Amino acid sequence: MSTLAGFFHGSDTQLGVFYPVHYLVAIFPTLREALLARETLVHSVEPDDHAIVVSGEDLVHFAEEHGQKHGLWGLFMTALSRAFGSEAAYLDRDLEMARHGAAVLAVYCPTHDDKCATWTCLRHARPRAARYYSFGGIEHLAGEV
Repeated sequence: MSTLAGFFHGSDTQLGVFYPVHYLVAIFPTLREALLARETLVHSVEPDDHAIVVSGEDLVHFAEEHGQKHGLWGLFMTALSRAFGSEAAYLDRDLEMARHGAAVLAVYCPTHDDKCATWTCLRHARPRAARYYSFGGIEHLAGEV
């Protein structure tokens, strides 16, 4: 199991794509930038165990692991998601950035206030992309307008 899979505690999928409800996920150009953003975050807003940074390599491994777990039905639903221009397209971009050295900062934000405080802190670090996953949909915070 990848580091991300353990952190997300088996979050569910939508249209065959991983969908971590109550998590803010930000992509940074480098591992160093993601680690600095996490450090700032845990010193000012979030508990240490609510935030994790992983390399792009781990994100790619996690995506492959997720794809293997969901088999042909998952592949079909992911293709359908791409056709609708939804989350699969964003995941494709995230994976492309990950293959070129980007890193991921994921933060558990169970409440609206947690999400707002986390984003207020992180937006100054200028992630390439950031989104918050809720039951009502995905809130695109940076890089995907």
